[in-house]
Amino acid sequence: MYTSNGDTSSTWKRLFPRSMWRQRNSLQLIGLSLISGVLLIFLFLIGLLIADLFVSRGAVVLQGDQIEVARERFGDVLDVVAQPEGFNSSEEIRLQNRGLLHSLWNFKDRIWAQPLITMYQKFPLLRENSSALICLLLAGAILGMLRGLILARCRIQASQLGLTVSNQLRRSLHRQAMRLGPSDLLDHQIHQAYDLFRNDTTLIRDGITANLYRLTLHPVSLAVLFFLGLIISPRLFLQMVVPLLACWLMVVRERTRFQKSRKLAESEDQLRSNVLAESLTKTRLIRGYSMEEFDNINFSKHLDQLSTSTSTVRRREVVSSWLCWGLVLGCVLILGLLMGVKVLLPEEHPQSLQLSEVILLSLVFGFAFKPLLRLRDLREIRKETALAAERIYRYLAQIPEVGQAVGAKFLDPLSKWLSFENVSYSLPGATGKKILDHLEVKLPAGGLTVIAAPNPLEAQAMMYMLPRFLEPHEGRVLIDGEDIAWVTLESLRAEVLYVGGREIYFTGSVLENITCGLANFTQADAISAAKRVHAHNFIQRLPQGYETVLGEHGERLSVGEEFRLGLARAILRNPAILILEEPDKDLTEEDKSMIDDAYDQICPGRTVFVIPSRMSTIRRSDRIVLLHEGKIATVNTQANLLGGNELYRHWEYTRFNVFRHIGK
Repeated sequence: MYTSNGDTSSTWKRLFPRSMWRQRNSLQLIGLSLISGVLLIFLFLIGLLIADLFVSRGAVVLQGDQIEVARERFGDVLDVVAQPEGFNSSEEIRLQNRGLLHSLWNFKDRIWAQPLITMYQKFPLLRENSSALICLLLAGAILGMLRGLILARCRIQASQLGLTVSNQLRRSLHRQAMRLGPSDLLDHQIHQAYDLFRNDTTLIRDGITANLYRLTLHPVSLAVLFFLGLIISPRLFLQMVVPLLACWLMVVRERTRFQKSRKLAESEDQLRSNVLAESLTKTRLIRGYSMEEFDNINFSKHLDQLSTSTSTVRRREVVSSWLCWGLVLGCVLILGLLMGVKVLLPEEHPQSLQLSEVILLSLVFGFAFKPLLRLRDLREIRKETALAAERIYRYLAQIPEVGQAVGAKFLDPLSKWLSFENVSYSLPGATGKKILDHLEVKLPAGGLTVIAAPNPLEAQAMMYMLPRFLEPHEGRVLIDGEDIAWVTLESLRAEVLYVGGREIYFTGSVLENITCGLANFTQADAISAAKRVHAHNFIQRLPQGYETVLGEHGERLSVGEEFRLGLARAILRNPAILILEEPDKDLTEEDKSMIDDAYDQICPGRTVFVIPSRMSTIRRSDRIVLLHEGKIATVNTQANLLGGNELYRHWEYTRFNVFRHIGK
């Protein structure tokens, strides 16, 4: 049995082990994330060049020795005549409309500048403002689109990994539901499996997708942004990081404190609201004992308390919001001061920064906000995902009641007697209610037997034991003296078939619903079975006949048509024992007539048990097995029971009498 120690990290490791990172999709995801980081660097570099182009307008001022240095760096494309000896070094040359020259000159000593200088020399379009701007915008657009495609591919890769894990769990849930479902008398586990399959596996898929996408992409993006910040100005970057982190932590702490305070206040307000609403449900007590004045005093007191508490929460919310905004504003002022000082320094100062660099640094911090926010939420996402996985693992760890015994034998069709020997069964759980209590009965083969019980669960439990959907907690069930616990499930369920309940048909064609997709049954066999139970005519009236799809996205059948379809499916297999649970919903007169005639066709030559919903079925029965409080009350015919059994008369009245609902 699966047990949780409350440590969601161990559940997460089981859900997504480290070996998953070595899979092809995971490695591709990591590789794409690194490529995305490289493209982000180029995009920021293009942004820096565009910003500097706007600020400088492509103008460069060279003085004295700078002219010779520029000629050495940029060559003939600079179009500056060498200065003669004795040239006054204080004189300057102003170059206009030179494209990227201003950026490359100011950043000439940076590592990344040399490849750009080479490109500037080779491509004339980069030497003029308009053409340079067009080139930068086109390059930015292409790289941006390429990065967008890579991010989309990253999301697809992460989604595929999440889908792989969720599909594995869905297969496991499907297998486990096939093992546990037949034993679920109250359908609790069926509903649990349905919810796990529909909701929790989807939550796990989305959780793993978000975790992989954020864990591979955002750390790379943050590393790139950190690298860019250090390249621009290591000292200023680190100086800006400190107040930003401090502001972040204080804002998060304040919002967390306020959220806890608000939840506590809301729970207290809910209690006060309940007290206020109490008087609305006790008007007779208040008016009958003339308590109006006392009630008004209490009502006013609690209403004032509720109003005060609500106002306090609103004031705290305003104060918290202003405090957070104040922290953010203070941080922005500090950062603005730090950056402004660097911009205002003389150009020859080693700590001086260009305005374009400051803009780029601001963008670095702006772009870092979203990855940090996504990574902060990652812990909660992993926790919710792990909790959903725990619920699934607990379900998968359940041990089914029914299993095939080692060395099980083949079962021959029933020919003599069916016996229940000292059979007991209780609902699951430590305090499970006993449904069958040392039930003893021996029934002959053949004929139609009605199973009647004031508690429908008793009749269902008794019948579910024949195909071994349920396993007796005590006692045994025998077919011709053979304990069915020691026969193969395949041979048992080939001879014992159940029709009715809530599982009449599945999503698929009518033919598939009758043959269950088995190739050894032909369409002619299915048509023959359908004709015997009067299902052929309504099937023919469906849009595509036997190829008509039924179920969630297909045609819907009436209650009577559903039941006759189930009869056709069972009769096709010619079982020795047929168990029928008649629909408890209203049937049309045509349905009733068709079903009665179908019984005439299918009952001879086999043993039929019915949990009835119609008096006509009871009247045609050969015997009635009446259960009460988990035991056999009597076995007799309807005529004898009506004349001498008070319990049966009560059961028949509560089930079939037209006046049974009067007074309820």
